[in-house]
Amino acid sequence: MKGTFKIKGIMGSGMVLQRNKINCVYGTAEVYSDVIMEFRGTTSITQADEDGKWKIEFSPGEAGGPFTMIIKCDEHRVEFTDIYVGEVWVSSGQSNAQLPMERMKFSYPEEFAQPRNERIRMITIPINWSLDGEKDEIVDVGWQSNADEGTKADNMSSGVKWVCASPETLGGMSGTGYFFAKRLSKELDVPVGIINASQGGSPIASWLSRQALEEMGDKKAYLNQTIEYLAEGRAAAKQKEMAENQKAWNDELYGAAKAPETYFDEATDGWDNVQIPANFPVESAGFFWFKKIIELTAEQVEHFNTFKTWLWMGTIVDADTAWVNGVKVGETPYCYPPRRYPVPKGTLHEGKNIIALRVQKNSKNGPLRFFTEKPYYLFTDNTFVAPCVYRNLEERTESLYPLDGERIDLSGDWLMKVDAQVSDCPAGMFFEWLPTALYNSMLAPCFRHAVSGVLWYQGESDAMHPQEYKGMLVKMIDLWRHKFVYGSKELPFVIVQLPNWSDGWNEDSVSKDGGWAVTRQVQADAAEIAGHTGLVVSIDAGEWNDLHPEKKKTVGYRAAKEALRVAYGKNFISPSPKADVCEFKKGRFLVHFDCGNSSLVACKVNGKSVDLNLESKDKKVYGFSLLCSKKGEESVIPASAELIDDKTVSVDVPHGVGDVKELRYLWADSPAPVNLYSRNSLPAAPFMIKNN
Repeated sequence: MKGTFKIKGIMGSGMVLQRNKINCVYGTAEVYSDVIMEFRGTTSITQADEDGKWKIEFSPGEAGGPFTMIIKCDEHRVEFTDIYVGEVWVSSGQSNAQLPMERMKFSYPEEFAQPRNERIRMITIPINWSLDGEKDEIVDVGWQSNADEGTKADNMSSGVKWVCASPETLGGMSGTGYFFAKRLSKELDVPVGIINASQGGSPIASWLSRQALEEMGDKKAYLNQTIEYLAEGRAAAKQKEMAENQKAWNDELYGAAKAPETYFDEATDGWDNVQIPANFPVESAGFFWFKKIIELTAEQVEHFNTFKTWLWMGTIVDADTAWVNGVKVGETPYCYPPRRYPVPKGTLHEGKNIIALRVQKNSKNGPLRFFTEKPYYLFTDNTFVAPCVYRNLEERTESLYPLDGERIDLSGDWLMKVDAQVSDCPAGMFFEWLPTALYNSMLAPCFRHAVSGVLWYQGESDAMHPQEYKGMLVKMIDLWRHKFVYGSKELPFVIVQLPNWSDGWNEDSVSKDGGWAVTRQVQADAAEIAGHTGLVVSIDAGEWNDLHPEKKKTVGYRAAKEALRVAYGKNFISPSPKADVCEFKKGRFLVHFDCGNSSLVACKVNGKSVDLNLESKDKKVYGFSLLCSKKGEESVIPASAELIDDKTVSVDVPHGVGDVKELRYLWADSPAPVNLYSRNSLPAAPFMIKNN
């Protein structure tokens, strides 16, 4: 508001300022009043204009810290403390950019044991949306001076602020952003600050401006969504309608359900014998109960009551609540998070113990699912249970953990019973997913914070229209390069290519339509078109049964390598191998790979796991396939391939397959196994080559 002294944007105590570039602090004040800033021994003065707006541009100098910044205007004095100067990156996208370290505390327990690291800083922009243009401050969480002399301010209320990595704060930090910053800080030997502006499920249109969509010329449908909810009262009316519909459904669901304690006894009459994990077709939405009775000895109970005890139940579609001996131990309101529930001491006893799950299915469509290859255990924390299937990467071996605790495998025999059966849960919507919504409220307030580059991890929500996504991604990169006015004109981008995932269904190495493979290709294409953009190949860093893989250390570290190469001129760092020449000779394709300063190795495959010991070599290369046409019928067949030298793969074409239309590599949602790597431990990039 004109006349009110305010510092806008994302400035605050604990922040990181971009070294060796012009930075900016800005805000509002009384018309024509003087604003004075003191930082690192330099004093800067400006004057608010006729609209009460002011800004001070300055260079914070070389990396270092901690420093203090003092900003004064009339009787107002604001002091920002604990400031560092180094490298600043934006980390943005959807859930895999957002996924916090708390989710990964069992995958990376050593990170939570690390001391406070002053050189890793992050601000997590709160989820907010708007459709009426760019905001210059974080909506409803901006700082305003109280005019007290000597006020210290962190610029953020409601706990939203710049924080440094420590055991107390790490859980709230983006895992991708944290590991990226950790590696970058180590390699550059400077502080690194991450602006985490991300939101689960967000399509790319929510990160574009209205003007950008208009300029693309063919985005009328997106623009119409924005216009509809700009109408006065329309969004509020829709929110009210959704809330009422959800309440009515909840009333129907819980009104039809029996009391939970009805299911806590040892009775088995009326229960069906089932196996978990598995998929269970259901005839309606509603509540479905699962029960398992386990017997414990006195010695086991003593162990469970001595150490922290966990109940892990994999992941479940859709929601669930868990009880142990009638004690509620946890609940999860939607399908994606892993079910990891602490069991209070004293809950378990000698003899028979009952584990009961009430699973909520929101729709009759699709099965009620307990995902396979997920951990289903009751165990003490002084023993080992792998939080996910590691396959290629980051494997933790049981030998690293003590084995004198208790660990009971809960997979296998269970009992199942239907409780409430109701109509499908009413459809809802997320306003923050609307076109322009996140760009306006979450990204725009960051535009005048000087940055060195952008890490972009998104695409899952746009995988159904990959070609349109390519154009929007190229447009977004160009838009952000113009909007981050204190970044370079060719602001470096690092794009994380979609990892392997197949929604928990059967994995495959061949796929006719390509699925996510097409989106991976357009991400690579967009990187080439945009220029000054790195691509993180993560085809081995996903989990086939989990949309939110926990291997964020691999992704973050690979992203940091790409940043070092693209943004900091470390040209000796080679990207993932990329097919650059393909020729057909004597019944086989010869594919040559550009490996930069590295070379290829085919790793040994043991079942579903890949031995990444690069000295443990093989010749066989997995993941090649051929799209063939015979008598007008198209089909995809696997192809045998082998490494014939350190940069070339030979792919056999069997007799009688017809015309080969395409040669493909890892062209599927979740190809397995992945065993072609460079000697600097990066997987070869997926590709499709048309055979002309």
